[in-house]
Amino acid sequence: MGKQPGELRRSQNWIGGTRPGNAAFVPPPPERVPQLLSDLEQFVHTQANELPPLVKTALIHAQFETIHPFLDGNGRIGRLLIAALLEHWGLLEQPLLYVSGYLKQHQAEYYRRLSAIRAEGDWESWVAFFLEGVAVAAAEAEKSIIAIASLIAADRRRLLQSPKANPASYRLFELLPLMPHFTVERARQQLHTTFPTANAAVRVLEQLGIVLEVTGQKKIATTATKPTWIF
Repeated sequence: MGKQPGELRRSQNWIGGTRPGNAAFVPPPPERVPQLLSDLEQFVHTQANELPPLVKTALIHAQFETIHPFLDGNGRIGRLLIAALLEHWGLLEQPLLYVSGYLKQHQAEYYRRLSAIRAEGDWESWVAFFLEGVAVAAAEAEKSIIAIASLIAADRRRLLQSPKANPASYRLFELLPLMPHFTVERARQQLHTTFPTANAAVRVLEQLGIVLEVTGQKKIATTATKPTWIF
């Protein structure tokens, strides 16, 4: 109630404390928010004196959080902005870099670095902290990608060796990375086949431990029910 979702705030907000007078940080007054966001947008698209994209992303994220343009969800949107900018500038083809995890894991330091910008103008320490987070997130993403690729390869070998496997189960398996959470009906649509054939293909993968039913409806899988499996 009263959070004005999707709208710029029309009232003063603050971070910490019970009122602006005892808050840890008080963002700009609401009447300044539209112009500040416009200035930030211009900075995103400016070509003059171009900074390295990662440094520019760090500056934009900090400025967005300082403006705090919404009454709720500023942290989530600010973290999404990081991924959007990395993709916008061609640093990532897919949003595989989870910098948010690093920021959450080091939340106290994250807040301290942002506060140091506002109180002391210490942008350098913030940028160094952010770049360290990017490096850690990149290393973790690389490990995750290798682990997932290894799992898929191992599961593919098990499926190929199974006497119960059939063409439909092969085709469904290859589709799983694109739909890790699915119903039998969705599998039927993707396979362009009948419901019984799709259901049988799902059962093969389930029996091999490749997919797991999570809704408790697998014993009554019909076109009228929606049991759901995860990869």
